[in-house]
Amino acid sequence: MKKKVLLALITVALLFSLTLAGCGGGIPQADYDSIQAQLAEAQSKLTQALADLAQAKDGKAAAEAGLQDALDGIADLEKQIADLKALYEFEGDTLAEIVARIARNYHETHFYSKTDMFICSDMASEIWNMLKARGITSAIVIGNKDTRITDILQSNHAWVLADIGNGEKLAVETTAGTVIPRSQNANYYHGWSFTSPTDLKSNNDLIKEYNLRVGFRNLLAEEVNNALILHNNSSNQAEADKYLTLYNKLKELKDAHEEILVQLKSQIDGLAAQF
Repeated sequence: MKKKVLLALITVALLFSLTLAGCGGGIPQADYDSIQAQLAEAQSKLTQALADLAQAKDGKAAAEAGLQDALDGIADLEKQIADLKALYEFEGDTLAEIVARIARNYHETHFYSKTDMFICSDMASEIWNMLKARGITSAIVIGNKDTRITDILQSNHAWVLADIGNGEKLAVETTAGTVIPRSQNANYYHGWSFTSPTDLKSNNDLIKEYNLRVGFRNLLAEEVNNALILHNNSSNQAEADKYLTLYNKLKELKDAHEEILVQLKSQIDGLAAQF
């Protein structure tokens, strides 16, 4: 392109010199017309050269913009890869740091919802599984984080207790995505532990059945008392005998139900280890 511009300029200079040279004796018309034609052609080539130069500059700018877009895209992908590594490659200088990172990531990617029945025991089971996949031993724990309790039936919450080495444990509050050191809340370090989500699920099912049967047992106890009152207030022997029979049947049912509750409680106690 530079050669084209130079050629055009040389042509213009030549024409100018020829014009000056002809001032004394005059230039033949044919020669003058030929030079004019060459000048027009040179000007056309110059215009085209300038247009080509402008187009080349635009092309260069577009190419540079495309290159920058590509570089920005690569940088964005590299950031996404780094973010994914931060999410799923749970690294840390200590086991405690790894446990804390897993808990934080889980909280950022999950939602606690009583409405959807996705409750603390489900979240504790998933954290337990994530720790297991990372090679960290842990236990699922139920208890009461707000007060010390002595009966497993008083439990109202579930969390995870991770082994971080040297006999040390670290509690994980799975619904908040945080770790709770013993110095922060010692209640997290007392309760009943399960070695797997299967045992926890069995415990939950047994407790549900236990609570339902407690309600039925209480209803039976109320009916037993009502039958006894009717018996005591009977107006004749036949009526008294009828209410006594009802009383005995209801009491038999209540006693049988209480025996079932004792058996269920034994099963519940046997699934977990108190610590």
